[in-house]
Amino acid sequence: MSTQQRSPEPALKTSLQAAYAAASAEQPSSLPTQEEQDKYLEGRPRATAHHLGIALQHAHQIQAQKDAEEMILDRIIELLALPSSPSADPATPSPQDAQLFKTALYPFRPSDYDSLVTERNNEDLCGYGLCSRKNRKDSYAGGQSFRFKYGAKGSGPGGRGRSMDIVSSDNIEKWCSDQCAERALYIRVQLGEKPVWERRANDTQAKKIQLLEEGRAKSRRPKAESSKAAVRTSHLDGADVTAGMRNLDIQDSERSQELALERGDTSHVHRHGRVGVHIKEKEHGSLSPASAPQPRPEDATGGSIEGYVPQERLDKDSSSPPKMREICLIRSEMDQAIA
Repeated sequence: MSTQQRSPEPALKTSLQAAYAAASAEQPSSLPTQEEQDKYLEGRPRATAHHLGIALQHAHQIQAQKDAEEMILDRIIELLALPSSPSADPATPSPQDAQLFKTALYPFRPSDYDSLVTERNNEDLCGYGLCSRKNRKDSYAGGQSFRFKYGAKGSGPGGRGRSMDIVSSDNIEKWCSDQCAERALYIRVQLGEKPVWERRANDTQAKKIQLLEEGRAKSRRPKAESSKAAVRTSHLDGADVTAGMRNLDIQDSERSQELALERGDTSHVHRHGRVGVHIKEKEHGSLSPASAPQPRPEDATGGSIEGYVPQERLDKDSSSPPKMREICLIRSEMDQAIA
């Protein structure tokens, strides 16, 4: 089945089209019957039912991965039709478009989101999925890959001059404005790096995708609540402060017991703020005067050398004295020759 038959949207202009056509042409394979399983085991005498189960498990994982990739490709084509209105404002999208956009991005990774931006640019649309305007063309690049981008007045160092950045021309042409670029990148950083077929069922990170405007609205709420709390605190009189101070009990027994359980102090000795300290004096034995070591019987033969006890002695060998005399004569002759 071709891409035109599956969706009325225009055909893709990148290599994504070939991948989508290949994924669409593949039909899901049915599970092997019991007869096929028995035939598989008969031709392999060393194979068992356990081996076949492992092979089927890996086959299911590969098929689930293919199905997930095909689902992502389908959603990329669906998101090319957003927004539903050609005059939609990306700052205030319709609730239906916003919900559809966030729900479709659940299985996406940052690389899949980049593919969506590329496909929208190929259709001469802004890379942000909720913007209906065309992407801008960098006519100032002059064939260069990079260009200088200057900020507003006062954005330079110390609040003077303008800030200057060196950006790629391709990044400029992805969006219709810097505001849409900020909105799109805000969505991208919320996507998980882990593929959808490896995520857990309770993984809610990708399900909590927020638009830039929603995130800014939530960041303003804590500030407003803190300001209201400050106003309420400023209206407290002296009686309220005194009543609050009375509720502060340093020797709170219930709270102390809770803290003891958290620390693991369950001993009865540690109750009522007491610490079980036992002081015990070190006992010293009677001191005796030092004495010289006494020779042992085995020391008469010289003892052992690292556990080895010599069995023969030179003084018992009759041939040793002549040898010793010869050695002494040789040494004396050498000394005379040297002198």
